[in-house]
Amino acid sequence: MYWTTYKLRYLEEHANEGAEAIAEALGCSRTAVEVQASRYGISLRKRWRCPRCGMVTFRPLSTVTGWCANCTKEARRDRIAEEVREMEEEVRRAERENRERQALYSKKHRMKKKLESMKSE
Repeated sequence: MYWTTYKLRYLEEHANEGAEAIAEALGCSRTAVEVQASRYGISLRKRWRCPRCGMVTFRPLSTVTGWCANCTKEARRDRIAEEVREMEEEVRRAERENRERQALYSKKHRMKKKLESMKSE
């Protein structure tokens, strides 16, 4: 196969898609693409760009979020932090309710004693 400047430019511009995709687009074998890439010092290692942060990564994007690993971890951390805030609020509310209930029990007990002492007089 003869490598035209168009095909070489295509190889350079689409190197991050991998040898298989380039071979299919140019109508040649994967081996031919790999040989040309090696000859011109072009890396055919697949890369992905995170749509959230714009970083280029060699690891596939998350199938759940569609983001890179770091963005996915940040989003998970943010969700956990929100859950913790909600739990803290729930605990504060329960503690406040327990204090108020205990104060009422104590007041009720004092009032009973007072009534009993008034009856016995």
